Amino acid sequence: MTVPHPPLTIFKTALIVTDNEGHAKIDRDFLKRARIPASRHTTSGIEALALLRRGGFDLVICDATLADMDGRDFVAALRADAALAGLPVILTMLDGRRDEVLAAVQLGVAGICLRPYSQDTFDKHLLMAGHMARFAASEKAALLRAAHREAAGETDQAAQDFAAVAETPDAAPKYFEQGMLALAGRDYERAIMAFHKALSINEFFVEAYLGLARVWQAKGSARRFRQFMKQAASACARTKRFLELRDQFIDALKNDEAGFNPFLALGNELLRDRHYTAAVALFRHALELAPKNADAYLGLSKAYHFLRRPDLAERAIGKSVALNGRNEEARTIQKRLSGQHGDGAPPLLTPQAETPDPSCYPLLLRGVLYLAGMAADALVRSKRHARAA
Repeated sequence: MTVPHPPLTIFKTALIVTDNEGHAKIDRDFLKRARIPASRHTTSGIEALALLRRGGFDLVICDATLADMDGRDFVAALRADAALAGLPVILTMLDGRRDEVLAAVQLGVAGICLRPYSQDTFDKHLLMAGHMARFAASEKAALLRAAHREAAGETDQAAQDFAAVAETPDAAPKYFEQGMLALAGRDYERAIMAFHKALSINEFFVEAYLGLARVWQAKGSARRFRQFMKQAASACARTKRFLELRDQFIDALKNDEAGFNPFLALGNELLRDRHYTAAVALFRHALELAPKNADAYLGLSKAYHFLRRPDLAERAIGKSVALNGRNEEARTIQKRLSGQHGDGAPPLLTPQAETPDPSCYPLLLRGVLYLAGMAADALVRSKRHARAA
Protein backbone atom coordinates (compact mmCIF):
# COMPACT_ATOMS: atom_id res chain seq x y z
CA MET A 1 0.00 0.00 0.00
CA THR A 2 1.55 3.29 -1.11
CA VAL A 3 1.39 6.15 1.35
CA PRO A 4 0.77 9.52 -0.38
CA HIS A 5 3.21 12.32 0.25
CA PRO A 6 0.92 15.23 1.29
CA PRO A 7 -0.24 13.77 4.65
CA LEU A 8 3.39 13.32 5.67
CA THR A 9 4.41 16.97 5.43
CA ILE A 10 4.02 17.83 9.11
CA PHE A 11 7.82 17.94 9.17
CA LYS A 12 9.64 21.04 7.97
CA THR A 13 13.32 20.31 8.74
CA ALA A 14 15.37 17.14 9.20
CA LEU A 15 18.84 16.37 10.49
CA ILE A 16 20.66 13.51 8.73
CA VAL A 17 23.29 11.85 10.94
CA THR A 18 25.62 9.49 9.06
CA ASP A 19 29.33 9.20 8.26
CA ASN A 20 28.52 7.92 4.75
CA GLU A 21 28.15 10.70 2.15
CA GLY A 22 26.28 8.36 -0.21
CA HIS A 23 23.71 7.56 2.47
CA ALA A 24 23.30 11.26 3.21
CA LYS A 25 22.61 12.05 -0.46
CA ILE A 26 20.03 9.26 -0.72
CA ASP A 27 18.25 10.37 2.46
CA ARG A 28 18.23 13.99 1.30
CA ASP A 29 16.66 12.95 -2.03
CA PHE A 30 13.99 10.90 -0.27
CA LEU A 31 13.20 13.83 2.03
CA LYS A 32 12.80 16.16 -0.94
CA ARG A 33 10.41 13.73 -2.64
CA ALA A 34 8.41 13.61 0.59
CA ARG A 35 8.25 17.44 0.46
CA ILE A 36 10.67 18.05 3.30
CA PRO A 37 13.26 20.17 1.46
CA ALA A 38 15.12 21.63 4.47
CA SER A 39 17.75 19.18 5.73
CA ARG A 40 21.25 19.26 7.16
CA HIS A 41 23.90 16.55 7.39
CA THR A 42 26.45 15.79 10.09
CA THR A 43 28.72 12.76 10.56
CA SER A 44 29.13 13.04 14.34
CA GLY A 45 26.70 12.06 17.06
CA ILE A 46 28.16 14.66 19.43
CA GLU A 47 27.80 17.41 16.83
CA ALA A 48 24.26 16.21 16.06
CA LEU A 49 23.25 16.51 19.72
CA ALA A 50 24.69 20.02 19.85
CA LEU A 51 22.77 21.05 16.72
CA LEU A 52 19.53 19.57 18.02
CA ARG A 53 19.88 21.37 21.36
CA ARG A 54 20.08 24.66 19.49
CA GLY A 55 16.71 23.81 17.90
CA GLY A 56 15.37 24.08 14.38
CA PHE A 57 14.90 20.38 13.57
CA ASP A 58 11.72 18.32 13.95
CA LEU A 59 12.96 14.97 12.55
CA VAL A 60 16.20 12.94 12.72
CA ILE A 61 17.41 10.34 10.19
CA CYS A 62 20.29 8.45 11.82
CA ASP A 63 22.56 5.59 10.66
CA ALA A 64 23.19 2.71 13.05
CA THR A 65 26.94 3.46 12.78
CA LEU A 66 28.35 6.99 13.14
CA ALA A 67 31.85 8.46 13.08
CA ASP A 68 32.10 8.70 16.87
CA MET A 69 29.47 6.39 18.35
CA ASP A 70 26.88 3.72 17.72
CA GLY A 71 23.57 5.01 16.39
CA ARG A 72 21.70 3.40 19.27
CA ASP A 73 23.94 5.22 21.75
CA PHE A 74 23.06 8.45 19.98
CA VAL A 75 19.33 7.71 20.28
CA ALA A 76 19.77 6.81 23.97
CA ALA A 77 21.50 10.15 24.59
CA LEU A 78 18.69 11.90 22.76
CA ARG A 79 16.04 10.19 24.90
CA ALA A 80 17.93 11.08 28.09
CA ASP A 81 17.65 14.79 27.26
CA ALA A 82 14.27 16.07 28.46
CA ALA A 83 14.17 18.76 25.75
CA LEU A 84 14.83 16.25 22.95
CA ALA A 85 13.17 13.09 24.28
CA GLY A 86 10.08 13.46 22.11
CA LEU A 87 11.95 14.10 18.85
CA PRO A 88 11.11 11.35 16.32
CA VAL A 89 14.09 9.36 15.00
CA ILE A 90 14.21 7.03 12.02
CA LEU A 91 17.15 4.63 12.43
CA THR A 92 18.74 3.17 9.29
CA MET A 93 20.68 -0.11 9.16
CA LEU A 94 22.58 -2.18 6.60
CA ASP A 95 21.27 -5.42 8.13
CA GLY A 96 18.37 -6.29 10.37
CA ARG A 97 19.71 -8.60 13.03
CA ARG A 98 16.97 -9.37 15.52
CA ASP A 99 18.90 -8.22 18.59
CA GLU A 100 19.72 -4.84 17.00
CA VAL A 101 16.15 -4.28 15.85
CA LEU A 102 14.71 -5.11 19.27
CA ALA A 103 17.22 -2.84 20.98
CA ALA A 104 16.24 0.01 18.67
CA VAL A 105 12.53 -0.57 19.27
CA GLN A 106 13.07 -0.42 23.03
CA LEU A 107 14.71 3.00 22.58
CA GLY A 108 11.47 4.26 21.04
CA VAL A 109 12.60 4.99 17.48
CA ALA A 110 9.85 5.96 15.05
CA GLY A 111 11.05 3.46 12.47
CA ILE A 112 13.85 1.18 11.32
CA CYS A 113 14.80 1.29 7.62
CA LEU A 114 17.06 -1.41 6.16
CA ARG A 115 19.29 -0.03 3.40
CA PRO A 116 18.67 0.04 0.51
CA TYR A 117 15.03 1.02 0.91
CA SER A 118 12.32 2.39 -1.37
CA GLN A 119 10.50 5.71 -1.27
CA ASP A 120 7.36 3.84 -0.23
CA THR A 121 9.16 2.27 2.77
CA PHE A 122 10.67 5.63 3.69
CA ASP A 123 7.24 7.31 3.52
CA LYS A 124 5.67 4.69 5.79
CA HIS A 125 8.29 5.40 8.43
CA LEU A 126 7.72 9.13 8.01
CA LEU A 127 4.03 8.53 8.68
CA MET A 128 4.92 6.66 11.85
CA ALA A 129 7.27 9.47 12.91
CA GLY A 130 4.40 11.90 12.37
CA HIS A 131 2.26 9.94 14.82
CA MET A 132 4.99 10.18 17.45
CA ALA A 133 5.37 13.92 16.89
CA ARG A 134 1.62 14.45 17.32
CA PHE A 135 1.59 12.55 20.61
CA ALA A 136 4.49 14.62 21.94
CA ALA A 137 2.84 17.87 20.85
CA SER A 138 -0.49 16.87 22.41
CA GLU A 139 1.14 16.14 25.79
CA LYS A 140 3.09 19.43 25.72
CA ALA A 141 -0.10 21.35 24.91
CA ALA A 142 -1.92 19.71 27.82
CA LEU A 143 0.85 20.60 30.23
CA LEU A 144 1.01 24.19 28.94
CA ARG A 145 -2.76 24.53 29.35
CA ALA A 146 -2.54 23.31 32.92
CA ALA A 147 0.32 25.74 33.68
CA HIS A 148 -1.64 28.69 32.25
CA ARG A 149 -4.66 27.83 34.39
CA GLU A 150 -2.50 27.59 37.47
CA ALA A 151 -0.94 31.02 36.71
CA ALA A 152 -4.43 32.48 36.25
CA GLY A 153 -5.48 31.29 39.69
CA GLU A 154 -7.74 28.51 38.38
CA THR A 155 -6.19 26.02 40.75
CA ASP A 156 -8.93 23.40 40.67
CA GLN A 157 -9.02 23.25 36.88
CA ALA A 158 -5.22 23.25 36.72
CA ALA A 159 -5.06 20.34 39.15
CA GLN A 160 -7.46 18.40 36.96
CA ASP A 161 -5.37 19.12 33.85
CA PHE A 162 -2.12 18.09 35.53
CA ALA A 163 -3.79 14.92 36.80
CA ALA A 164 -5.09 14.11 33.34
CA VAL A 165 -1.59 14.40 31.87
CA ALA A 166 -0.11 12.35 34.69
CA GLU A 167 -2.69 9.63 34.13
CA THR A 168 -2.16 9.51 30.36
CA PRO A 169 -1.06 5.91 29.73
CA ASP A 170 2.37 6.08 28.13
CA ALA A 171 2.07 2.44 27.17
CA ALA A 172 -0.76 3.07 24.70
CA PRO A 173 1.33 5.18 22.28
CA LYS A 174 4.24 2.78 22.68
CA TYR A 175 2.06 -0.20 21.79
CA PHE A 176 0.71 1.79 18.87
CA GLU A 177 4.25 2.52 17.64
CA GLN A 178 5.09 -1.17 17.93
CA GLY A 179 2.00 -1.96 15.89
CA MET A 180 3.02 0.50 13.18
CA LEU A 181 6.53 -0.99 13.10
CA ALA A 182 5.09 -4.47 12.75
CA LEU A 183 2.66 -3.29 10.06
CA ALA A 184 5.48 -1.68 8.07
CA GLY A 185 7.37 -4.98 8.31
CA ARG A 186 4.24 -6.96 7.29
CA ASP A 187 4.26 -8.81 10.60
CA TYR A 188 0.47 -8.61 10.77
CA GLU A 189 -0.16 -10.84 13.77
CA ARG A 190 2.26 -8.84 15.92
CA ALA A 191 0.66 -5.62 14.66
CA ILE A 192 -2.83 -6.82 15.59
CA MET A 193 -1.66 -7.74 19.08
CA ALA A 194 0.05 -4.37 19.59
CA PHE A 195 -2.93 -2.31 18.39
CA HIS A 196 -5.30 -4.26 20.62
CA LYS A 197 -3.00 -3.68 23.59
CA ALA A 198 -3.12 0.05 22.89
CA LEU A 199 -6.92 -0.08 22.79
CA SER A 200 -7.12 -2.05 26.01
CA ILE A 201 -5.50 0.99 27.67
CA ASN A 202 -7.32 3.70 25.70
CA GLU A 203 -10.55 2.59 24.04
CA PHE A 204 -10.84 5.93 22.19
CA PHE A 205 -7.44 5.64 20.49
CA VAL A 206 -8.60 6.40 16.93
CA GLU A 207 -5.24 5.73 15.30
CA ALA A 208 -5.11 2.22 16.77
CA TYR A 209 -8.48 1.39 15.17
CA LEU A 210 -7.17 2.77 11.88
CA GLY A 211 -4.06 0.61 12.31
CA LEU A 212 -6.19 -2.50 12.79
CA ALA A 213 -8.23 -1.57 9.72
CA ARG A 214 -5.03 -1.32 7.66
CA VAL A 215 -3.84 -4.69 8.94
CA TRP A 216 -7.05 -6.46 8.00
CA GLN A 217 -7.14 -4.73 4.64
CA ALA A 218 -3.61 -6.01 3.98
CA LYS A 219 -4.74 -9.48 5.09
CA GLY A 220 -7.58 -9.34 2.57
CA SER A 221 -10.57 -9.20 4.96
CA ALA A 222 -12.96 -6.47 3.77
CA ARG A 223 -15.40 -7.29 6.58
CA ARG A 224 -12.87 -6.78 9.38
CA PHE A 225 -11.42 -3.73 7.62
CA ARG A 226 -14.83 -2.05 7.60
CA GLN A 227 -15.56 -3.15 11.15
CA PHE A 228 -12.50 -1.32 12.47
CA MET A 229 -13.04 1.68 10.19
CA LYS A 230 -16.50 2.08 11.76
CA GLN A 231 -14.99 1.83 15.24
CA ALA A 232 -12.41 4.43 14.25
CA ALA A 233 -15.22 6.72 13.03
CA SER A 234 -17.12 6.22 16.27
CA ALA A 235 -14.08 7.01 18.43
CA CYS A 236 -13.26 9.98 16.20
CA ALA A 237 -16.74 11.44 16.69
CA ARG A 238 -16.54 10.83 20.44
CA THR A 239 -13.21 12.63 20.77
CA LYS A 240 -14.05 15.42 18.29
CA ARG A 241 -10.91 14.78 16.24
CA PHE A 242 -12.38 14.61 12.74
CA LEU A 243 -10.55 17.64 11.31
CA GLU A 244 -7.25 16.39 12.74
CA LEU A 245 -7.69 12.85 11.38
CA ARG A 246 -9.55 13.52 8.12
CA ASP A 247 -6.51 12.84 5.89
CA GLN A 248 -5.78 9.59 7.69
CA PHE A 249 -9.32 8.37 7.03
CA ILE A 250 -9.01 9.34 3.37
CA ASP A 251 -5.70 7.50 3.09
CA ALA A 252 -7.03 4.38 4.80
CA LEU A 253 -10.12 4.28 2.56
CA LYS A 254 -8.52 5.00 -0.79
CA ASN A 255 -7.93 1.32 -1.62
CA ASP A 256 -11.48 0.19 -0.79
CA GLU A 257 -12.86 -0.54 -4.24
CA ALA A 258 -16.49 -0.45 -3.06
CA GLY A 259 -16.08 3.10 -1.78
CA PHE A 260 -16.93 2.24 1.83
CA ASN A 261 -17.48 5.28 4.06
CA PRO A 262 -17.50 4.47 7.82
CA PHE A 263 -19.22 7.74 8.77
CA LEU A 264 -22.02 7.03 6.29
CA ALA A 265 -22.46 3.50 7.67
CA LEU A 266 -22.56 4.76 11.25
CA GLY A 267 -24.91 7.60 10.28
CA ASN A 268 -27.33 5.13 8.70
CA GLU A 269 -27.29 3.04 11.89
CA LEU A 270 -28.10 6.10 13.98
CA LEU A 271 -30.86 7.06 11.54
CA ARG A 272 -32.43 3.60 11.81
CA ASP A 273 -32.20 3.86 15.61
CA ARG A 274 -33.93 7.29 15.46
CA HIS A 275 -31.01 9.34 16.72
CA TYR A 276 -31.50 12.04 14.11
CA THR A 277 -29.37 14.86 15.50
CA ALA A 278 -26.42 12.51 15.90
CA ALA A 279 -26.98 11.14 12.39
CA VAL A 280 -26.74 14.66 10.93
CA ALA A 281 -23.22 15.08 12.34
CA LEU A 282 -22.10 11.69 11.02
CA PHE A 283 -23.53 12.30 7.54
CA ARG A 284 -21.71 15.64 7.43
CA HIS A 285 -18.44 13.89 8.29
CA ALA A 286 -19.21 11.36 5.54
CA LEU A 287 -19.54 14.22 3.05
CA GLU A 288 -16.22 15.67 4.19
CA LEU A 289 -14.63 12.40 3.04
CA ALA A 290 -16.75 12.05 -0.11
CA PRO A 291 -18.39 15.34 -1.18
CA LYS A 292 -20.25 13.68 -4.08
CA ASN A 293 -21.81 10.84 -2.12
CA ALA A 294 -25.50 10.83 -3.03
CA ASP A 295 -26.39 8.35 -0.28
CA ALA A 296 -24.95 10.65 2.40
CA TYR A 297 -27.15 13.50 1.16
CA LEU A 298 -30.13 11.10 1.13
CA GLY A 299 -29.51 10.12 4.76
CA LEU A 300 -28.98 13.77 5.69
CA SER A 301 -32.32 14.67 4.12
CA LYS A 302 -34.15 11.99 6.11
CA ALA A 303 -32.51 13.07 9.36
CA TYR A 304 -33.42 16.72 8.75
CA HIS A 305 -37.00 15.72 7.95
CA PHE A 306 -37.42 13.95 11.28
CA LEU A 307 -35.88 16.98 12.98
CA ARG A 308 -38.70 19.03 11.37
CA ARG A 309 -36.36 21.00 9.13
CA PRO A 310 -38.03 20.65 5.71
CA ASP A 311 -35.92 23.45 4.23
CA LEU A 312 -32.66 21.65 4.97
CA ALA A 313 -34.20 18.28 4.06
CA GLU A 314 -35.27 19.59 0.64
CA ARG A 315 -31.85 21.11 -0.01
CA ALA A 316 -30.09 17.84 0.88
CA ILE A 317 -32.38 15.65 -1.21
CA GLY A 318 -31.92 17.99 -4.15
CA LYS A 319 -28.18 17.41 -4.01
CA SER A 320 -28.73 13.65 -3.70
CA VAL A 321 -30.91 13.54 -6.82
CA ALA A 322 -28.50 15.77 -8.73
CA LEU A 323 -25.69 13.33 -7.98
CA ASN A 324 -27.74 10.18 -8.63
CA GLY A 325 -31.03 10.71 -10.43
CA ARG A 326 -31.61 6.97 -10.76
CA ASN A 327 -32.30 6.48 -7.05
CA GLU A 328 -36.07 6.01 -6.93
CA GLU A 329 -36.28 6.53 -3.16
CA ALA A 330 -34.49 9.87 -3.41
CA ARG A 331 -36.71 11.02 -6.30
CA THR A 332 -39.87 10.06 -4.39
CA ILE A 333 -38.73 11.95 -1.29
CA GLN A 334 -37.88 14.99 -3.41
CA LYS A 335 -41.36 15.00 -4.98
CA ARG A 336 -43.07 14.74 -1.60
CA LEU A 337 -40.92 17.48 -0.11
CA SER A 338 -41.73 19.77 -3.02
CA GLY A 339 -45.45 18.86 -2.95
CA GLN A 340 -45.36 17.29 -6.42
CA HIS A 341 -46.43 13.80 -5.35
CA GLY A 342 -50.00 13.28 -6.54
CA ASP A 343 -50.89 9.93 -4.99
CA GLY A 344 -52.48 11.32 -1.83
CA ALA A 345 -49.56 10.17 0.29
CA PRO A 346 -48.41 12.18 3.32
CA PRO A 347 -46.18 15.16 2.56
CA LEU A 348 -43.11 13.05 3.31
CA LEU A 349 -42.09 10.16 5.54
CA THR A 350 -44.20 8.98 8.43
CA PRO A 351 -42.67 10.27 11.67
CA GLN A 352 -40.81 7.65 13.65
CA ALA A 353 -41.58 6.58 17.20
CA GLU A 354 -39.91 8.11 20.21
CA THR A 355 -36.16 7.64 20.51
CA PRO A 356 -35.25 4.63 22.68
CA ASP A 357 -33.19 4.89 25.85
CA PRO A 358 -29.54 5.53 24.81
CA SER A 359 -28.28 3.44 27.73
CA CYS A 360 -28.99 0.33 25.70
CA TYR A 361 -26.14 1.21 23.32
CA PRO A 362 -22.42 0.44 23.70
CA LEU A 363 -20.25 3.09 25.33
CA LEU A 364 -18.65 4.29 22.09
CA LEU A 365 -22.00 4.72 20.39
CA ARG A 366 -23.47 6.52 23.41
CA GLY A 367 -20.58 8.95 23.24
CA VAL A 368 -21.27 9.55 19.55
CA LEU A 369 -24.95 10.15 20.25
CA TYR A 370 -24.24 12.68 22.99
CA LEU A 371 -21.48 14.70 21.33
CA ALA A 372 -22.76 14.54 17.78
CA GLY A 373 -26.25 15.38 19.00
CA MET A 374 -24.98 18.49 20.74
CA ALA A 375 -23.13 19.58 17.61
CA ALA A 376 -26.12 19.02 15.35
CA ASP A 377 -28.50 20.79 17.74
CA ALA A 378 -26.18 23.80 17.76
CA LEU A 379 -26.13 23.74 13.97
CA VAL A 380 -29.91 23.66 13.71
CA ARG A 381 -30.32 26.45 16.30
CA SER A 382 -27.80 28.67 14.51
CA LYS A 383 -29.63 28.24 11.20
CA ARG A 384 -32.97 29.05 12.84
CA HIS A 385 -31.51 32.23 14.35
CA ALA A 386 -30.06 33.18 10.97
CA ARG A 387 -33.44 32.75 9.28
CA ALA A 388 -35.18 34.72 12.02
CA ALA A 389 -32.67 37.55 11.63
